[in-house]
Amino acid sequence: MQTWEHRQLDVPENEMEQVLQSFGQNGWESVSVIDETTDPSRQTDRRMYRLFFKRTAGTGEDVAD
Repeated sequence: MQTWEHRQLDVPENEMEQVLQSFGQNGWESVSVIDETTDPSRQTDRRMYRLFFKRTAGTGEDVAD
């Protein structure tokens, strides 16, 4: 049976690309994104997103938070 590891983290919009690249290089697949910004009129660098990732258990190295 396939087993999975799961991670979630909150990321500001201006760090999104870097986080996605880093997680992807370590075998993580992005499975969902939630806009956690309470005020949509906030500037781009203040918007927050919750990212959800999965990967096959025991593969790749961990990504530092």
